[in-house]
Amino acid sequence: MARRSWHKSADTRAEILNEAERQLQAVGYADMTIGSIAKSLGMSPANIFKNFGNKAGLIDAVALRWVMEIDAAIETTADIPSASIRLRAMAHLILETHLARGKMPARLAIMIGLDSTPPPSAIAFFHRLLQRFEKLINDGIAGGEFAPCDVTVTAAAVCDCLVTILDPAAVLRGRSLFTVEEMTQKCDQLVDFVIRGLGLRA
Repeated sequence: MARRSWHKSADTRAEILNEAERQLQAVGYADMTIGSIAKSLGMSPANIFKNFGNKAGLIDAVALRWVMEIDAAIETTADIPSASIRLRAMAHLILETHLARGKMPARLAIMIGLDSTPPPSAIAFFHRLLQRFEKLINDGIAGGEFAPCDVTVTAAAVCDCLVTILDPAAVLRGRSLFTVEEMTQKCDQLVDFVIRGLGLRA
């Protein structure tokens, strides 16, 4: 393939990320290489290294696009006054985003998890999610919906309870066993369980 002329950095990064996602879907994490992406796009591998540093940096950028998509969806719930309703909306949006993205986020998470730590962007997103849960719990306590508690510990426990919704690999496993409607019902059941645990006690 003849070499193409690349000018706009943002356009170049987007095309590289798009091709990386395509190859991740087609051949998997191990067989997707800087060289294979460069060859497909008709550019020098140096261009990819310049934009992303190495394969780990490229994977982190792919993961960042995914988690930013989820974070943007969660942000739409920020103005819901009821903490319980906000929690349910957050859980549904996360599940819907994972389902819409298909198999690749889960497969990538599994493949990377076999021999490496998650991409920094994914770790940062998890910490941001914890902070969102902490704020939600604080709001619920202030509004009289939830019992006073150690907010940091409780937010981590909420994440653990909702792991089958938060983890794309768990969503993929669930999708092989249940319909989307059944998974949505299970999401509601998990949220109901969490809300009961957070609720005021006599």
